[in-house]
Amino acid sequence: MPVEFIGANPCATLKRGDARAGFVSLWEAEWSVQGAGLALLAWVDGDDQIRLLTPDATLGSWLAETFSRYFPELDGLPEIAEPVDCDIVEWHIGSENARAKVVGADGSRVIATISRPVETRPGQAVAWQLGGVPWTLTNLLTFCTDATLEVDGARVLGRPEVTGNGGRAHSTAVIATYETWTRNAPPLPEPES
Repeated sequence: MPVEFIGANPCATLKRGDARAGFVSLWEAEWSVQGAGLALLAWVDGDDQIRLLTPDATLGSWLAETFSRYFPELDGLPEIAEPVDCDIVEWHIGSENARAKVVGADGSRVIATISRPVETRPGQAVAWQLGGVPWTLTNLLTFCTDATLEVDGARVLGRPEVTGNGGRAHSTAVIATYETWTRNAPPLPEPES
């Protein structure tokens, strides 16, 4: 089972009532089979595509096509756009908060924050099917009560949805750190008798 990604992936879905108002995902590859680097995905209600801003088009496209497009947070959202080169003005991912400010070569600007943690716990998904490929994911999940998203100078009017059951907090704003994606090896063929 080869490891293909080590890093972080904070993300937030902002809700307005029952509707999604916006989504943002920060990818920080400390190491991957496509190299190290950063990528940001952002969508605002009314957009016809999910923006992909990254200084490394190969890495950004790989993260978007291998992982993000299969995440349940993107169900019902439009397709992910082609990557746009960007300048990373600010980028910080820590256990207590995450913040990014990115300016695209096309003039687009995205500022995102995820903060005010309420609970941290380890996460694991075994044989998670993403596009027909099984992956094992391990990470440390910090569920947060606050997230903001500003796109092209306009603040998204929405908040994370925070719930809890069984004494465990859950939020649509989460900072995932110490994240490792391992591609599950295909099963070995049965020996012929």
